[in-house]
Amino acid sequence: MTNDDSQRGTILVVDDNRDIREFAKRFLETAGWDVVTAADGAEGLRFYEQHQSNIVLLLTDVMMPNLNGWELTERVRGIDSQLPVLFMSGDDWSAHQGLECVAKPFLPAELIAKVNRVLSGPPGSRNTILVT
Repeated sequence: MTNDDSQRGTILVVDDNRDIREFAKRFLETAGWDVVTAADGAEGLRFYEQHQSNIVLLLTDVMMPNLNGWELTERVRGIDSQLPVLFMSGDDWSAHQGLECVAKPFLPAELIAKVNRVLSGPPGSRNTILVT
């Protein structure tokens, strides 16, 4: 994907690590996406509730204060069960969940490829990929 591609909607990036949030935001914006960030699951949920019609993907860390990534996903999926989700985690245990994985910290091309893969899935599928 290039900056010339016409993207619709916004990716919500939720991570308690400011550097990870900013790297992901920069990588995805360079690829042509609109991106908003939140510092923890509770903030991410509040943002999602207020702007859900614009959000096309939730990209969230697994382990965070206030509301972890799994809890955030459950709450968001209670509002929109079809919203695609990508999880990020540096923990090795997550690779055992049977989900596709890429190591964090990630390279821009790796993250963008995962985003494209999730968003190109069949409509109505519960696309979820774990980025470890």
